Amino acid sequence: MVKAVNRIVLIGNGFDKAHGLPTGYCDFMNYLVNRVARYEKIDNSRLKKVIKGREYRDSGGFIGMIHKNGNDDEWLGVKPIKDTNKFKLAVNPNKNSIFFGSLIRDNDRLGYWSDLEAHYFKLLYEYKNSPKDITLINSEFDHLKELIGEYLKTEVEDKTGIVDGYDIPNSHSVYDLLKHETKGFHFEKTYFVTFNYTSKILIAYLKRLKEETMDENLSILPIHIHGDLNDFENPIIFGYGDENSKGYHELELLLENNLLKNFKTFQYLRTNKYKEVLGLLEESDNIYVQLIGHSSGLCDKALLRTIFQHDNVKHIEATYYKNESKYFENLYNISRVFDDNTLMREKLISLDDTFKVEG
Repeated sequence: MVKAVNRIVLIGNGFDKAHGLPTGYCDFMNYLVNRVARYEKIDNSRLKKVIKGREYRDSGGFIGMIHKNGNDDEWLGVKPIKDTNKFKLAVNPNKNSIFFGSLIRDNDRLGYWSDLEAHYFKLLYEYKNSPKDITLINSEFDHLKELIGEYLKTEVEDKTGIVDGYDIPNSHSVYDLLKHETKGFHFEKTYFVTFNYTSKILIAYLKRLKEETMDENLSILPIHIHGDLNDFENPIIFGYGDENSKGYHELELLLENNLLKNFKTFQYLRTNKYKEVLGLLEESDNIYVQLIGHSSGLCDKALLRTIFQHDNVKHIEATYYKNESKYFENLYNISRVFDDNTLMREKLISLDDTFKVEG
């Protein structure tokens, strides 16, 4: 028996990465280094050093970052890695830093945007009784957000093909997933909620889908819940999103508002996007949630918990990339979002019936 449902597709960073966009955390960190200094190949045996930053004397080789407006970056630059032809991100030795210094020391353990947001929360908790240090951490974090926005806008979004002419590969498994219905379900309406800041590639997808399927009930206007690089009135949201943890409640009770500044709980209220998502959850009493490229980490728990545990959400499909170990990684993350694992098991689509993204 085929069930008629409304579908809400949650789009994460894995969607952009699956289509070749350099939107990963490591892509961003490499960009920061290369915009300051790098080695370029002259021929098979020779390299030349290219310095785009400002070299400081008596600073252990530190080269400061210079912004496009000609101003020195307040905190960041690079240093050469000993006995290599590489540079690494570094903090200006003449500048007080907590967040960037800690970030660089722990960089080898950070591989995802969610790790970065969790690292920020860890420092807030560690310095929770020092308002002066919290102010510094927030200033550094705000600066990082500016750099992330600049990178994604100039190096990714502006370099993505013109929307109307963007060539979406018909053979891509994600396109195939979105174009066809899932076994046992008929999608009466389909809506998209994207956690990404980029928009061009997703909009191109939706336009192509609309043209090919002639589906009047497929929305081509995704909700950008975390902001849109192309919409000044929908600024990017970057911060921590687990409002149910013991640590968060401890911060809340300290009555120091700066501790809560970058929590998504409050940042969602900058726009009406959160309420638009709530509206989708009330449109039908039988909703099918489909995750594409989203790992369901704790940094998005506030919103995901609201969606996953809503009474009208009856089915959740966590699509996975290439091998089934990824399915279970997603599953473990989703279990941390739910308050009740029995409810989770009732809603989750089993591995056998979950779509595998091949690329």
